[in-house]
Amino acid sequence: MPEVDLDNDVFEYLQSEAQPFVDTPSTVLRRLLKLNGRQNGAEPEAPAPVKSRTGPAKRVKRPDQTRTRAAAGTILPEARYEHPLLRALVAAGGRAPYREIVDAVGAALKDELMPADLEALNSGTIRWQSRLQFVRLRLIERGLLDRDTPRGVWGITDAGRAAAGDGAKQ
Repeated sequence: MPEVDLDNDVFEYLQSEAQPFVDTPSTVLRRLLKLNGRQNGAEPEAPAPVKSRTGPAKRVKRPDQTRTRAAAGTILPEARYEHPLLRALVAAGGRAPYREIVDAVGAALKDELMPADLEALNSGTIRWQSRLQFVRLRLIERGLLDRDTPRGVWGITDAGRAAAGDGAKQ
């Protein structure tokens, strides 16, 4: 069977016209070209089995979307947010509104943030601020931040204080 190279946009169009788990590129082209499954009067061949991919599925980018995932190495690693976040909460007395903590962490990391960290995402949120919220969730899971604070308020636990290098109690 001959092989055909397709441009990415052509392949993406074929994918958009395909019925998952049913179509092959050939069956999609036959349907679009109205070939009715016959080649030179002969009966159509059975569709070739679908080969499984060894890697992750390719995500189709819609024209109205802009890229939101930063390339590896172009943003500050999430681990670098942890200590400034913990120290900001200790400095605030153990609890503080989200905005105060974001401002304090931003000031602490201002010389380390990379240009991609400062970009706005499709949601309108600045990338590094969004990542800070994910860091907060991971610190809650590890028991370093308080899970039971009021909405919009972040709090630190005794274990978080110890991790920040400050053993003082709330």
